[in-house]
Amino acid sequence: MQTFISNLLIGVLAYFIFEAVLIFYVKKIEKAPLSSLGLKKIHLSHIAKGLILGICMFIVQQIPLLILRMDYSAYAMAPDPVYIIAMTLYCFFCVGFVEELIFRGFILQKTFAICHSKTMSILVNIVLFYAVHLFPAMRFSFGEFYSIAVNVLFLSIYFFKSRDKSLIPLIVAHGFYDTLTSVLLPLFIYAFGH
Repeated sequence: MQTFISNLLIGVLAYFIFEAVLIFYVKKIEKAPLSSLGLKKIHLSHIAKGLILGICMFIVQQIPLLILRMDYSAYAMAPDPVYIIAMTLYCFFCVGFVEELIFRGFILQKTFAICHSKTMSILVNIVLFYAVHLFPAMRFSFGEFYSIAVNVLFLSIYFFKSRDKSLIPLIVAHGFYDTLTSVLLPLFIYAFGH
């Protein structure tokens, strides 16, 4: 548990630094409001849309794995209230918030402003998002690339199609998806796999 807490704190600090640098850049260098990144007033509909989007992402990613008869038993995890609460908060307020702020709020919009192509902007976003997630493990696997590509595709298309260009549904979707895969799925496998 001590290692988990140490790693969690390092993760929180890393995400906080990236968030602080980006916000400093947007506010002080570009002199733009945070709403330019998609940080807008939260509406209940944003939360509902985000939860639905997160569920859709989860289903689309898991169906191929179920068809391929993936063995989920290695992911089983006994219930631990501290882990469940800490990881859920981390998934929403660190991973979901900061990654959406950087990748869809900043990079996707900047890429689109430069190349004026939604398709190219999404492809660049997929490659950069995958590259960031590749480094901790230093490995390539089609399953992980597929998962990340689906996430980015869902989130980017939703952002481009949305009228208000709010990141809130994307943050909720990302945080909820990560909670489903890193907290709820392992608990479900533990509960029904034994």
